[in-house]
Amino acid sequence: MKEIYVELNEDLIELDDDREEVLLKDKYENGQLRILRTSMDFPLKNLQDMLQDKDYLDINPSYQRRNRWDKRKKSLLIESLLMNIPIPPVFLFEKDYNSYEVMDGLQRLSTINEFLNNELRLSSLEYWTELNGKTFKDLPDIIKRGLLRRTVSAIVLLAESSREIDESDIRMVLFKRLNTGGIQLNQQELRNALYPGAFNNMIIDISKHDLFREVWGIPRYIEDEDENPIKELVENNLYKTMGDCEIILRFFAIREAYIKDKKSSLKRMLDLCVINHSGDTEGCLVGMKELYIDTLFALRNIFGDELFVLKKVDKLSTSLCDALMVAYTLVDNLADYSTIRESLDKQLNSKDGYEILTGKRGTSQSIIDRVILAKQILTGEI
Repeated sequence: MKEIYVELNEDLIELDDDREEVLLKDKYENGQLRILRTSMDFPLKNLQDMLQDKDYLDINPSYQRRNRWDKRKKSLLIESLLMNIPIPPVFLFEKDYNSYEVMDGLQRLSTINEFLNNELRLSSLEYWTELNGKTFKDLPDIIKRGLLRRTVSAIVLLAESSREIDESDIRMVLFKRLNTGGIQLNQQELRNALYPGAFNNMIIDISKHDLFREVWGIPRYIEDEDENPIKELVENNLYKTMGDCEIILRFFAIREAYIKDKKSSLKRMLDLCVINHSGDTEGCLVGMKELYIDTLFALRNIFGDELFVLKKVDKLSTSLCDALMVAYTLVDNLADYSTIRESLDKQLNSKDGYEILTGKRGTSQSIIDRVILAKQILTGEI
């Protein structure tokens, strides 16, 4: 039987039909989002300059997803502009007078900016095959001039704050509702969008740490990667889906669920963890970050290059990461390193041990079970 959440109200009152209609009318009149809307057209010639001025147009506010388009999809967008085929409008939010942030259209604007800056070499074109392999500067002048006259339509939204929903909440609602087409937001991208703040920023900060990226095979962090990510980073599956941030969040969520003996689905653990830490102080977050990084360094010293690796399939395992990371913070006396490694190998070579440590059983109890087993491995009890 599925768990059902019921909000209890001790003062239940039966409403007659007329009273219910009045309440619905009042909710409709007072509960709507107050959104002002206008339209603008940006020639590509002007758009390029606008994209360089973050005070005017913030292309990557904190709630946006990371770049996810591959080279073929980017090239086909440019081909559509070359063919004068209208592309979907972008949605901008006017956060201040003459200052906007992108709510929907990040991939389109990033692609246009990349091409005009000669950072995108066209490929897989279907109609303009003669232009495959070319950057913007390689195009004939007549085509460049024509392309720069193309326009991108923008729908500009301005929210008037209401009693029920403040401006930041309205932005989150708009972002979630607008992003219903194209590549759907996954659960971690939704958390990033709906719960921005210091805790979320801490997770992103950890994801940029050199050791974390080395362990998970993500290119090393460079200073301006948020605005100008290198090709290898954009194509990294963990990075582009925010899977790296989810790996970090899993540590904090599962650790707290284990300590508090709270059993629930992994998704609910993650959601509650973000919500519960949304008001954390800076001092608390510094301690959490240090705990994560120190634990990662300690486990790297034990397992070396084989950290979180399933030798049978030669792949990294997020479930094994959960188990070892959380367990390490909960044990007092470690066995010697060789004993720990031998014990882990033994469990991964057994049917039951492998299923527990790799999350094959898929139950809320199994999440707790793999932490218990990992504790026994680290202390040499098994």
